[in-house]
Amino acid sequence: MKKLLKNASEKLSLLVLCSLALIAASCSSDDPVEPPVNVDPIQLDCDYFNQDRILVDNPDAPVDYIVSCVSQVRGSLLIEPGVVIAFTPDSGLAFQETVSSLQAIGTANKPIVFTGTQPSPGSWRGIFVESENSSNIMEFVTVSYGGGQAFNSNGDRGNIIVYADGALTLKNCTISNSQTSGLNAIYRNTSLTLQNNSFTGNANPLLINTVYATQTSATDNYSGNDLDRVLLYNYSAEFENSSVWKKVNVPYRVLNTGISGVNARGELTIEPGVTIEMSPGTEINIRDTGGLKMVGNAANPITIKGVSNTPGSWVGIKIDGTNPMNEIAFATISNAGEDPSTNKGAIDLWYNAKLSVHDTQFKDLASCGVYGRLLGGQTSNPNYSSYNLTFTNTPCSEFFE
Repeated sequence: MKKLLKNASEKLSLLVLCSLALIAASCSSDDPVEPPVNVDPIQLDCDYFNQDRILVDNPDAPVDYIVSCVSQVRGSLLIEPGVVIAFTPDSGLAFQETVSSLQAIGTANKPIVFTGTQPSPGSWRGIFVESENSSNIMEFVTVSYGGGQAFNSNGDRGNIIVYADGALTLKNCTISNSQTSGLNAIYRNTSLTLQNNSFTGNANPLLINTVYATQTSATDNYSGNDLDRVLLYNYSAEFENSSVWKKVNVPYRVLNTGISGVNARGELTIEPGVTIEMSPGTEINIRDTGGLKMVGNAANPITIKGVSNTPGSWVGIKIDGTNPMNEIAFATISNAGEDPSTNKGAIDLWYNAKLSVHDTQFKDLASCGVYGRLLGGQTSNPNYSSYNLTFTNTPCSEFFE
């Protein structure tokens, strides 16, 4: 039976060590020694995946297959438990739109392994999934040492890249030692299912479209990377449906991509215990039809702060509409108020915008805690209520004009 090791290179090294041990034993004993079985991996041609294929496990082969180019998959690919595929430098596997599918289902005892022939981060490109086949699945699979050269002119890199309308289910997988992201899925119509995966040893565990932050999993482990953050990337998209940002074991970080950050016309719920870091120039913008429920509890408050722990390092939270779900509670909001001449509040309310905010701390702001606009003749916003608020190192608390 094939002994499962961390990567293909370790397996190849083990063969050499075993051979040396057998040579040493033969010098000190007259007992016959059986030479080790040394099965070379099968070299796959660049056009090998132009048709439906099944990759089978050879228990006597430390590495079953070698891929030495960026192979385009244009059929169905089924990979049996225990298969080890090693990729030479800058090679990779790309599943094409509509015409391909992936079934890589290993077991706990016989995982499937995708790795580099060189055990160094970025030694190969990784796995690129443009296929929108809903049956694409990787289960009990290890992917390591990818994230090297980009697959396309967009510069997409990662151990696994789910591109455009691509679909992929990842369960019980280990995604490790990527030179860039463990998983990259920044495009609008990506379909992901994540469950019981470990992302470790990567530059960062997960780079995902802000709209699909709801696809993170509380059963995943995102720690043990160079940067332990789930990176949220806005690729010209708005929340349109109900979404939940789950409490995972690392903070979220909203990146500045030239777009304001988080834009919601649907309803966004942030679970208790979530921590969100906002990059300079970013904001959470709840549009006219959108809603925000950011309600923690005493034991698990929600924290939203700047990447830089200084007043005014990000914009703030803007709320336009009258969705009855709008509520912020048991939260800490800090470092907001970038350019306070135009961003006058960490929370900025449009005319008659609805919000209940309570049991919340505002601190280290360059603006007021809450700012709101009033219609002519109004002395207050009839849709706004607040209690149990604290303000520390803020220019003012609540201001309406």
